[in-house]
Amino acid sequence: MIWVVLLALAAVQGILYSQRQSVRPSREIAMEAFGRGEYNWALDEFESLLEIYSFPIYKYYSAVCLVNMNSDPEKAIEYLDEALSYSGGSEIIPDDAWFYLGRAYQLEGRFPEAADAYDTFTEKAGRKKARGMNVARYLKECRELTGSLGPEKSSGRYAVAGSSENVLEKQLPVRLEVPAAYDSLLSEVMKYQVMADSLYAIATGYRKQYDRLSPVQQREAAAGEAKAKALAGDYQRMADEKFGFAGIHISTPVSQQIDQEKPRQAPIVVSLFRVESDPAGYGDQNISYDPETPAGLVYRIQVGVFSKPVDLSFFKGITPVYGFTSPGKSSIRYYAGMFRMRKDAEKSLTVMKQMGFRDAFLTAVLDDKPVSLERALLMEGEWSNKSLQETEVQAAKPSEPATLSFRVEVTRSVKPLDEETTGLFRTMAGNRGFDIIQAEDESLVYLIGKFITFESASEYADLLRRNGYSEAKVVAYVGNREIPLETAKELFEE
Repeated sequence: MIWVVLLALAAVQGILYSQRQSVRPSREIAMEAFGRGEYNWALDEFESLLEIYSFPIYKYYSAVCLVNMNSDPEKAIEYLDEALSYSGGSEIIPDDAWFYLGRAYQLEGRFPEAADAYDTFTEKAGRKKARGMNVARYLKECRELTGSLGPEKSSGRYAVAGSSENVLEKQLPVRLEVPAAYDSLLSEVMKYQVMADSLYAIATGYRKQYDRLSPVQQREAAAGEAKAKALAGDYQRMADEKFGFAGIHISTPVSQQIDQEKPRQAPIVVSLFRVESDPAGYGDQNISYDPETPAGLVYRIQVGVFSKPVDLSFFKGITPVYGFTSPGKSSIRYYAGMFRMRKDAEKSLTVMKQMGFRDAFLTAVLDDKPVSLERALLMEGEWSNKSLQETEVQAAKPSEPATLSFRVEVTRSVKPLDEETTGLFRTMAGNRGFDIIQAEDESLVYLIGKFITFESASEYADLLRRNGYSEAKVVAYVGNREIPLETAKELFEE
């Protein structure tokens, strides 16, 4: 009999455990419940999401749920104040947030503030939409000091003072359509926020075990914590930047959303040249070999022709730097910068000569074919207003951030390896990709591939070791920045 009871208890515990595993808040579930008008359910999901991600848009939705439920206007006001404060006049938060702020103030009995919020909504959204939301009637109620919540509750919801029926029941439900571009962007924001949170958790893990470690281990843990925090900050910035690009009006009619989701003009970039003055920033730079040249007229500064790859430090922080190889030749031709106009190129050339590059000189190409500087000057008018980068970007899509990946380090060297060895590495890499990156200690790291999992990278490193490359090992990078392997593995597990 006892074993039957124990089995029953085990089964119940298993069910409860399964249920606990499935209660993670979901944006998709929250939005679906919101769209169906199931505001109790939607509110639970949005407030649970707010415990993880303090996004203003979730505060907005939570407030709308509270107002539509005729409940807790004080909390709704708090949510909307914070959401509108964050938006800073952008369209991240819909204009009808002012309408719901007015409703919350009115339900709270703060009638002058409610009237101000209704007026702001009318000014921002227009009189037509204000009529559709019954703003005139609510303003009349504010003048009559009616429509606030009374002390009594009805079916778990507050009754409205000065009215025999629920004021909100007279209002047709407003379903907010979320544009696909905004929905996709919010998913990206969540992804980077999770990465940031995971890295902060890893940093905390390092700190918690600090007192139990030996002095050597403490130094390693401190370094790991510092790197995890730095990376967490990077991912947090990515999340914040992506959310800042979310300039899509959620309550805009579908016909207008289509216009908003058309590609928007990006800033025109006609000069690419910068000198990193802080040597600590060199680690984020690299030399791009045989890159695709933008169409049309491009001026470049030729630094020199070298028989072997040049160390990045040679360029003293100048970026961008390009190396071009020629078929059948071992030499590499190095260039700095890209420009649409000769005057910009000449200014940068002067800077380089002052830095010691006395032999540097201007060159020009038209559709990747060399042209004389005289002809380039004649063609300049046609290309001076054409961006060197993509001329259009998708709506609400910022530049892609550096990604986290496992790579295989074949070897690293203080001095550049000869072209024959480097060529062999390139051949081995095949379509996996091959990069040479300068490490923090100024050594050159020769890397193959970008693997999604540690296991797949480890298999390839084992293969290289079996074929005589004894130094081959798995490493982890975010863009061109190396991070501790254990940190990367923990992050991928998260």
